[in-house]
Amino acid sequence: MEAFVHQRIHDTLKAAKKPLLVCDARIDGDSLGSALAVADWLMKEGKSPRVFVVTPVPESYRFLPHLERTTSDQSVFADVQLDAIAFFDCSRQEFAAELLKPVPGRPAIINIDHHSTNPRYGDVNQVLTDAPATAEVVHRFFKENGIVPSKEAALCLLAGIYFDTTAFSNGATCERAFLSAAELVRCGGKPKDVIRALMYNRPMSALRAWGTALERLRELPGTGWVVTHVTLADLAAHGATDDDLQEFSTFLAMMIDAPTVAVLQEAPGMVKVSMRSHGSDVSAVARRFGGGGHVKAAGCRMSGVTLEEAEECLKTEICRM
Repeated sequence: MEAFVHQRIHDTLKAAKKPLLVCDARIDGDSLGSALAVADWLMKEGKSPRVFVVTPVPESYRFLPHLERTTSDQSVFADVQLDAIAFFDCSRQEFAAELLKPVPGRPAIINIDHHSTNPRYGDVNQVLTDAPATAEVVHRFFKENGIVPSKEAALCLLAGIYFDTTAFSNGATCERAFLSAAELVRCGGKPKDVIRALMYNRPMSALRAWGTALERLRELPGTGWVVTHVTLADLAAHGATDDDLQEFSTFLAMMIDAPTVAVLQEAPGMVKVSMRSHGSDVSAVARRFGGGGHVKAAGCRMSGVTLEEAEECLKTEICRM
């Protein structure tokens, strides 16, 4: 069945005259790397794919190729010539449904992912939960269809696997991750470029915001969880952005001796919650608030609540489990 779906995706995209590739709401190395790798292949097939990103690509991903193909202009979904739309690493059906509202006609919807919480909302769904990253799913897609990744596509996929395995260190790291990475290096992907961009290059604004959050670390009573929070005022004071906090919860999970950590981030009209765990199924908590993710790495958004209210909601749900 997996091979059949890979073939179907290949045939659908190859036949498309105007394909659109879509990254997840919050850009990360896996969704962006996966979409750009497929864009690279389609460009070599003589097509001009666009890659939709909700927000501009963060500085840390500027080393990836084909960023000129990205756009945050939602009018691309209203193009009457669209005949295929592929979502990468997008587990939330609500996100996809909102973007698809202005789409005219009936383009083929392709859903490529590895999250267990993905409800398989596409016309064609390749959701492989045994994969360490969506980028590894795309690499399988290439191999199944006899596509040899260019050095540009290999770099994109290597970045995706590196990102989602937290530098080959988290619970998603498996034999597939290492084998795929080795093959991508053989195709020209450079690990040093990925590591330098995604691990070492942290702006001072990000580190200052992290420092503020570290000072607020505390245990959430009655749960065993460790939590902290970041306010809009904190970001403004340090000149930091939403992107600067992207990997903070992962960093905490690696550094602190606690079974589960949660970072609550104030945003306009909502609180974003990022959770990492060494044991508990945090995706179950995330789903209760309309979010999703993996068993050990998940997130959600709580609308219309304060940081204090969000923390209380989180505590209530944890105690109920």
